[in-house]
Amino acid sequence: MPKPQIVLIPGAWHTPVAFTDITAKLESHGYTVHSRQLASVGNPDPPQDLSQDISILRDVVHEAIGDGNDVLVVPHSWSGVVAGSGLVGLGKKQRKAKGEKGGVIRSAYMCAFVVPEGVSLLDALQGELPDWWYVNEDGQSVVKDASYFYTDLPPAEIEKWAKELKTHSFGTKKAKSTGTSWKEIPSWYLLCEDDAAIPKEAQEAMVQGVRDGGGEIEVTRIKSSHSPFLSHPDAVVEWIRKAAGEEL
Repeated sequence: MPKPQIVLIPGAWHTPVAFTDITAKLESHGYTVHSRQLASVGNPDPPQDLSQDISILRDVVHEAIGDGNDVLVVPHSWSGVVAGSGLVGLGKKQRKAKGEKGGVIRSAYMCAFVVPEGVSLLDALQGELPDWWYVNEDGQSVVKDASYFYTDLPPAEIEKWAKELKTHSFGTKKAKSTGTSWKEIPSWYLLCEDDAAIPKEAQEAMVQGVRDGGGEIEVTRIKSSHSPFLSHPDAVVEWIRKAAGEEL
């Protein structure tokens, strides 16, 4: 039985380079890993809605499904909004009903936003911009204090990863979600208890929102910052392998 293919989706301001370590570890365990930079990130012509990001996600997932593979999608942070909208209809159960093989067996959210339909990231923040990022004159959101992502990394590592951050379209943060794939695809959630970017209380509220909305979600807690794939890569890889169906 082939292992599920894995799709890693970077969060706001981030690119797939952030997943370099866990990608190598997953590949060493026999997984094929897919990841792509979203249109919102580092784009001089920033999109104003989620459609371009959704299109990229769906392309990557279709690539992973191929001739009928099972797929595990792992969104981080903001990209949970994209996954909630973009994976509608791509679940294995939904594809089987259409006579199609393979599909997404599970979404494994890493301290990610999971929101109802019609809710934007800005809505989830109650309309208030955190003080560690701002919007520039080009309509791009820019991080001014990257330490919020990496509170459990050494200073040299924080500096290294801060240099990898890009601009992120503010328009997509105001854009309303267009779907709730978490109602049809089972979810796992890695709840990061030391997260300074999305406090654990906010993560807990989103998990409860999934349950209240009729979704299925299993929670694993970890003492980690907002970037567990950097500070706790082995624990994250183990969690992803379990989410993919391995008995560890």
